Amino acid sequence: MSIFTRLQAIILGVLVWAAALFFAPWFYTDSFEYPKAIFFIIATGVLTIITLAQRISDESSFSFRRLPIELKLFGVMVLAELIAFIFSTDRSLSLSGAPYRFQGLIAQLTIAVYFLNVVYIFQHFPSSVSFRRIFFGWLVGSAVVTSAVSLLPFFVDTPFLDIAAFRYRAYGTFGNPNYLAVFLIGLIPIFSFFFNSTSRFVRLISFAGLGVTLVTLFLTGCRSAWIGSILGFLIIALLVARKRKLYRMVIITGFVIVLSVGIFVFQKFTETQLFHRLSLTEDNVGSVTTRVYLQKAGLQLFLERPILGTGQEAIAGRIEPYLPAYLKSNDIFYIDRTHNEFLDVLVMQGIVGFFAYMAFWIVLLWNAIRHYLSVKYKKSEMDHEKIFLFSIASIFSILAYYGMNFSTISGNILLYFFAGCLLAAKRIVSRK
Repeated sequence: MSIFTRLQAIILGVLVWAAALFFAPWFYTDSFEYPKAIFFIIATGVLTIITLAQRISDESSFSFRRLPIELKLFGVMVLAELIAFIFSTDRSLSLSGAPYRFQGLIAQLTIAVYFLNVVYIFQHFPSSVSFRRIFFGWLVGSAVVTSAVSLLPFFVDTPFLDIAAFRYRAYGTFGNPNYLAVFLIGLIPIFSFFFNSTSRFVRLISFAGLGVTLVTLFLTGCRSAWIGSILGFLIIALLVARKRKLYRMVIITGFVIVLSVGIFVFQKFTETQLFHRLSLTEDNVGSVTTRVYLQKAGLQLFLERPILGTGQEAIAGRIEPYLPAYLKSNDIFYIDRTHNEFLDVLVMQGIVGFFAYMAFWIVLLWNAIRHYLSVKYKKSEMDHEKIFLFSIASIFSILAYYGMNFSTISGNILLYFFAGCLLAAKRIVSRK
């Protein structure tokens, strides 16, 4: 393994941990994403310098015509971001992003460069099983440690992680329970990578770590994360059943779905404190009904500028006239998203950006599923197949969450990380 690849792997691993655990207490109340955003930009910059040095030393030729369709569509998506910024209703806001998000043009371009780095880096990762196990073990370790930190306030009183701020929902170093939840569901499928380890100790640690992570996910009270996570495992179950004719996971996932639906039905008739956040009938600013109102308001705002959109993050204030009275007057949060990432893209970037965004993810996932089902991995390559499968599941989990919530820096770091893994793995196989 070259020194370049070793450095890149270290930076990628540290970046995932930092996305979860790096925060500054003095930014915590209002701008809790700011330290993560700054570190993301710095880490991506360092990665890019190393990748460019490696690319120059490779002396390999570049051909736009040979680029996979996914990368070309990704380029169109970046172009749509630039167009949305040029025609934004508030360029200063669109450049840096809203205070709670920091997902303006700067962040979007950083994500683009980060994604290209991941694609390139994973094409040069050593094929050894031990290296990949160590790397992905480091990633799931971040979920376990993050969960442990998030559970700490339930046992120890600490002013920086006061769970009373969100009605006793876990959120740890994220400042918001939903932000923690999407980070966890992005990594939960990767635990499965270690369940069949030859080491009993590794299997025990994996199951224990998953248990802690699932408890923390439940305590976040994030309904959209639970749905996303279940969908991720359903995708794994269906793909394994289709390719391997193994149906055990389909049965287990089906049982979990039935159990979840049962809890929702039970809550409809008998409200309990334990499953209160899983209720679909509560009538307050955190309810499912409120999200419907937000999405209706988002569609009305979209009609103001349907072609090019309002610009990145330019939703707060402009959506106010379309909100019901109880949301206009609420003192819990200000409305700057519609709680549906796809609708947010439609509002902020218009039809042009929306179709570019959807085309990229649909083509990427469609081609990845076809690749998984068609390629016959050797016995020595089973770990590569698992990583590919679990990456698909993680992307589905995060995108399903985004369908009922909004994107985050931490969620996007994982989302585009796994997207890069898929594309790199496909390109490696195509070169054989």
